[in-house]
Amino acid sequence: MSSPTTPRKIHQPIHPHTRPRLDPQYIAIHDSHLQYIPRSESIPWGPNSRSLPGMPSDFSSAPVPVRATRDIDLGVFKVRAFTPVGEKPMNGWPVLLWFHGGGCVLGDIGSENNFLTRLCMRAKCVVVTAEYRLAPENPFPAAVDDAVTALKWVVDFGKEELGVNPTKVAVGGSSSGGNLATVLSLLASTFTPSIPLTFLLLTIPVIDQTATAETSWSSNANAPWLTPARMTWYRDMYLTHPEDSKKWTASPNLAPKEILAKSPSVWMGVSECDILFEEGKAYAELLRGNGVEVECVVYPGSTHSILSLDGNVLDLGKKMVVDASEALAKTFGTC
Repeated sequence: MSSPTTPRKIHQPIHPHTRPRLDPQYIAIHDSHLQYIPRSESIPWGPNSRSLPGMPSDFSSAPVPVRATRDIDLGVFKVRAFTPVGEKPMNGWPVLLWFHGGGCVLGDIGSENNFLTRLCMRAKCVVVTAEYRLAPENPFPAAVDDAVTALKWVVDFGKEELGVNPTKVAVGGSSSGGNLATVLSLLASTFTPSIPLTFLLLTIPVIDQTATAETSWSSNANAPWLTPARMTWYRDMYLTHPEDSKKWTASPNLAPKEILAKSPSVWMGVSECDILFEEGKAYAELLRGNGVEVECVVYPGSTHSILSLDGNVLDLGKKMVVDASEALAKTFGTC
């Protein structure tokens, strides 16, 4: 007689109020896999925290071939550069400087390479991704400092090292990396001399580090995967001094109007069922109110994990990749 099968423990169930709002493809993958993954914030931080199970990598697409991939040591951190197949333009490749997600706590130089190689090939540009320092070992403003260092390196040395055009530089990022890219897009105008940027490309960005479940997170407080508890867990490690959340280099929506007005044009993709949804939309409106051109695309029924599910499991994830690539190509004039 066979012994009964022990039921798998559900760690992240979909809230019944949220389920009717979610894309059916997402519900299927969450119910079959994601709900059984322990919540990151439920496990005490330790030396092995970055190697614990997370979003399964086989749900995302594989990187596509590019002409060249090169890792470059900038001292405190490294960058990885992807160069597209094809003939380099006379004045050099346009370039996107990218910052990965992970709450400024998780992730590395290999994060989101599947997405970045697609941007590289579809927009015919060099993509440079920065392995910025992470909290809790290196809390705010270390990641911002590294973002500045990476941008200045691209502008000063990118032409010689990578064949890029230093007058066609875009910055971008996903989630917490979107926060770094947004801050950098504003800081660039304050440098002496300033660094004019061509574009800001954002996916599911963190914008407001003062947000809570009682404010802009409230409409999606029960959304799956990135919950208020997980977001607070990230934030507490990144922003070790509570007053830092009110600095515009942490919350770019709090930047002075004269700095906001100098933002480059923006393409932003936001997920409807993501706690970051409202702050992303609000930042788009804030920039528009300061004369900045912004396209904000909403992906109905999607969650914060949209880019991690761009393989053959979520059509909305694949659509975001295509939309972002087309927006970047249009800006660079390479479509």
